[in-house]
Parts: sequence; C-alpha cells; structure tokens
Amino acid sequence: MPEILEQLFNSKTRVRLLRLFLNHPEEKFTFPEIASRIGINSKNIRKEVNGLVKIKFLKTKRIKKNSYYFADKNFIFYDELKSLIFKANPASSKEIARKIKQTGQIKLVLISKSLINSEKGRVDLLVIGENFNKIKFKKFLNDIESEIGKEINYATMSADEFRYRKDMFDKFIIDILEGPREILIDKLKVT
Repeated sequence: MPEILEQLFNSKTRVRLLRLFLNHPEEKFTFPEIASRIGINSKNIRKEVNGLVKIKFLKTKRIKKNSYYFADKNFIFYDELKSLIFKANPASSKEIARKIKQTGQIKLVLISKSLINSEKGRVDLLVIGENFNKIKFKKFLNDIESEIGKEINYATMSADEFRYRKDMFDKFIIDILEGPREILIDKLKVT
C-alpha cells in the first residue's frame, strides 16, 4: 500500500497524468496523445505511465498497432483520488494573472468552473482586454490546459463589448458575474 502512494505523487508529471485520466475517465489515450494533452515530451512520460500501469491505476489495451491507456475505475483509491484532484486548486490564481498579463492590455480576468473547483458556471475563464497577442494567448491556454488536464472553456472580448453587454443585462455576462467566480484582475471596477 505505501508503494502505491509513493508511485501516485512522486512527480509533477505524475500529477498531470492523474488529472488527465481522472478528468477523462471514459477516454483512451496513446503516448503521443497523452504527451500532447499534458504538455510533456512522450519519451519523458513513458516511465510515469508504466508506473501507473504497474500499480493498476491505468489499464492498457492494444488496438491494431497502438497501445491505449485509460483509468481503471476499480483502482483501490480511484474515488478518493478523483475527489482529491477535484478539490486541489489546479492552477495558481497568481500564476494565471501573471501569465495572462503578457497576452495583451488586460482589463478584467475572471476565473470560474474548473479553475476554482466548481461545477457551476458558464466559462472557466473570462478575459476582457485589447490588443491580444493570439500566439501568446494560445500558449497561455495550452500551459493551463496541460496543467489541469482538460480543455479550458473561455471567452474574450473588448472592454467596450463587455460594458455594452453588461449594461444590456446580457444573460451570459450576468450569469458569469453572479455565479461562482474569482476575479484576478479588475481594472474595470466590476466588484
């Protein structure tokens, strides 16, 4: 039993793998797909994945010439791990704010749903700003998605569009502002 716990939490890569498989319990992944999803070279994850297979957290299935890996829902700590991973803050709010400031002239950043461990909300991330650098923004999203093991549902808009939609009581905007959320940057004085 202690060997299982040591194997589960022995590296940052392992934690990313746990998040990926626990967030997608019905999906099967090849090594290249796993590497792409968690943002780590496939050569570096082989040892980690094999360790998770060894302790029976992951199962493997061979289809044609590819090996597919998926979570074993009968794993002794499956439910506890799922609960722990869900409760653990997947990404640092300060780190998100720091990184997103580099993508443009940011006026408002609001996180919700999976970024604050809530099942309620319209989007995971709302970013209001001007002059977005699409390449930097895409890299930012890829980094966050790799860290939490799932795709981020996000919305971006200009400050003028946001103000207009807020003043018109746009349901999407009102739902976001009234739902569970955390505001990281607020130059628009929304709070």
